[in-house]
Amino acid sequence: MASQQRKKTQHDEETVEKAFVNDDGKATLVCPNCNSVKVVTTDQYRERQHRLKVRCSCTHVFVVNLDFRQCFRKETNLTGIFNMHPPAVGGGMVQIQNLSLIGVAFAIKGVHSIEPGHKGRIDFTLDNRRKTRLVREFIVRATRGNSIGCEFRKDQAFEKELGFYLRFGP
Repeated sequence: MASQQRKKTQHDEETVEKAFVNDDGKATLVCPNCNSVKVVTTDQYRERQHRLKVRCSCTHVFVVNLDFRQCFRKETNLTGIFNMHPPAVGGGMVQIQNLSLIGVAFAIKGVHSIEPGHKGRIDFTLDNRRKTRLVREFIVRATRGNSIGCEFRKDQAFEKELGFYLRFGP
């Protein structure tokens, strides 16, 4: 993914810049004060610290959060339905928190026993002009309370409509 994308988030009282790491292990850092650009190698941070304090040549100090994701993840507010495949059990309505070409994160209500490695299916409609319906098989990669992070089955990951939605959609 392009390393030049940035996203500002609030953390305590300082602004945190987001820098995406490309396939070569490099990230483009842009000073929010003077817009000077520096490309840095990030291999030494991959397995540990992802938040860096950077001092620009203009003397401005800012914080950068390195994002090592394979694909850009778009924040969403979509609803859908999921069903788990045996041996896992469960299903119902979900609130899709974010979406990428290769995966989805959604929130469910109530108590669950979903664990990493479980498989299931999700069915949802994009809020684009065409109201594109997507049905995907997934494998659970992470759970944090009622938030479930999943990876789409490899042969179902990419679709032209989904790619367009992630790049240009609402």
